[in-house]
Amino acid sequence: MRKDIKKLLGLQHAWIDSWEIKERRLTVKIRSPRTSACCLACGRSSKKIHQYHRRMIKHSIWQSRLVILDLTKRRFYCRRCHKPFSETMPGINQKQSTENFRNVLLKDLAFSSLSRIKEKTNVSSSVLYSVLRENHSKVEAIDWEKMEKNITLGVDEHSFRGRRLVLTFTNITEKKLLGIGTDDRLATLEDFLRKADKSRVAEVCIDMKAGYLYAIKRILPQASITVDKFHVVAYANRLLDEVRSVVLGNGNFRVKDVLFKGREKLNERQKIKLENLFDRYGGWPSLKQAYFIKEKIRDFYQIKDKPIAERKLNDIIMFCETCDSRYLIGLAKTLKRWRPYILNYFNRYSTNAFTEGVHTKIKMMKRVSFGFRNINNYIAKMTLAFMPILWLIHHTN
Repeated sequence: MRKDIKKLLGLQHAWIDSWEIKERRLTVKIRSPRTSACCLACGRSSKKIHQYHRRMIKHSIWQSRLVILDLTKRRFYCRRCHKPFSETMPGINQKQSTENFRNVLLKDLAFSSLSRIKEKTNVSSSVLYSVLRENHSKVEAIDWEKMEKNITLGVDEHSFRGRRLVLTFTNITEKKLLGIGTDDRLATLEDFLRKADKSRVAEVCIDMKAGYLYAIKRILPQASITVDKFHVVAYANRLLDEVRSVVLGNGNFRVKDVLFKGREKLNERQKIKLENLFDRYGGWPSLKQAYFIKEKIRDFYQIKDKPIAERKLNDIIMFCETCDSRYLIGLAKTLKRWRPYILNYFNRYSTNAFTEGVHTKIKMMKRVSFGFRNINNYIAKMTLAFMPILWLIHHTN
């Protein structure tokens, strides 16, 4: 029985004196099997016991019971140094939990909220956060040597708390989260780019932000910059919504389903509804023009040949410039300014779709965790959630 408990709890290095099983706790009384210990200062072995200590240490979870080690720890006296010292045991240090227990917490933290783990293990929030930060400090550095060559980086932002935004960095080629910034400032982006292996980055996918563009040009001049196609289409949808609110008023939302859905996805009833809408508001041609441009931009990204795409984009810009609507004239200026970076999409067809998927999972984890106040704890928790399951099993056993 004693051997089975040793094997079950991974206590092969200790001698088990006794154990006690209660409803929610398993207490195992252990001590070191050695009769001597080596001095940490001079390395000399000593058998003279100076003092005994008892420690209660959290070790594991077994059948919904918290496993507590009742450790009898000895302090030996070194005759050469004339100083007492404590004996050491594998996996046990000065903390109130063993390394095995922190690994168990780490596995739970990857998929569960802190409140549930606190209820399950009776561990304080400070301990859970310290486990998170300890793990994050080990994996924070990015190993660029293990990545492929000519990778595509994804740079985008998401909400940490309310209107406070933070940057997200991803490896789109290998579908990996590289890191989360503490804010959305350009200094944070530049700091990340300086640490990147410039020889491996062939492309950077961003949204239409001039600050991002100039920072990448300055630090990664060899990398091609691509504007994410979903942001371009979203920009056209936003413009259409602004025109709709001006023409129809903010209260009429019943036409949104036909205005923002792709033309090829409309059924016959919705097509008739759309035509009736344009006939009814024929005195405001900007609504139909904005819808027409939105559909043309969507069709633009279906093209597979870059020279044809260039001509198509020129036609869209020219059409917007000839319109009377200030919204479409503004769109023409934006498309003209970002024209080469929009067309770079047709070189490698890279998008920030994986980055947006990362944001979706982050939102889910925030809801499960009921939000965060400390940005460092937030980054550590979200980074852990994207660790591969095999990595967690390998590094926590």
